[in-house]
Amino acid sequence: MKPILEIKNISKKFLINHEQQSYLNLRDKLSGLLTSQSPKEEFWALKDISFDVNPGDRYAIIGKNGAGKSTLLKILSKITPPTCGKIIGRGRIASLLEVGTGFHGELTGRENVFMNGSILGMRRKEILKNFDAIIDFAGVEKFIDTPLKHYSSGMQLRLAFAVAAFLENEILIIDEVLAVGDAEFQRKCMGKMEDVSNSGKTILFVSHNMSAIKHLCQKAIHLEHGNIVKNSNVNEVISSYINNQSLTNNNSNLYKKLIE
Repeated sequence: MKPILEIKNISKKFLINHEQQSYLNLRDKLSGLLTSQSPKEEFWALKDISFDVNPGDRYAIIGKNGAGKSTLLKILSKITPPTCGKIIGRGRIASLLEVGTGFHGELTGRENVFMNGSILGMRRKEILKNFDAIIDFAGVEKFIDTPLKHYSSGMQLRLAFAVAAFLENEILIIDEVLAVGDAEFQRKCMGKMEDVSNSGKTILFVSHNMSAIKHLCQKAIHLEHGNIVKNSNVNEVISSYINNQSLTNNNSNLYKKLIE
């Protein structure tokens, strides 16, 4: 059986602008445009990332803030392209990376469900089959024909998750966005992700909640400074991550003592 996702030597570079002077008047700025450009610094958010994801895998991606987790998910979701490398995908991807991703504030909840489903490649018939389950899970029946801009962030999150989880895609990508929901909603989402996984779908999950990762995932990748530190079963990777954090904290405490 071929992997549902093949990630081959993915790297992502950003250019960071550095202003040479903090405050310039309009004449200086116009003159600067004609004479020289602000210096740019290269920043590699990901460096030569390679791994395979098999159908039905439940993969966690863990690491500190700034490790490259969200950048990797955006590349896998085709929101941003890699600088180099390639991804071979063999299934439709639904992703929930930020509250309201792929939604339009002027459209109603109902219209957003159909629009988002269409973006994911679903036919109207497929969306209709799951529509009642989506609305019931999201708990927005009373507001389904209200423009999304009037929804609270929690309501938008519930609807966005329901669309991603209930429509007939093969791969579900979830970022730390679930952390903004309340405890009851998080439990509900975890239960749904288990159901999704048990149905044979593939899940990629980013979270700082190690308990949730252990409960849901079988495999994990530890990212650090855009590199893969470890790719193995979930318990080994979590241990690697915790040990790495402890070592970093101990070194930091030792440095503080030395400079006091």
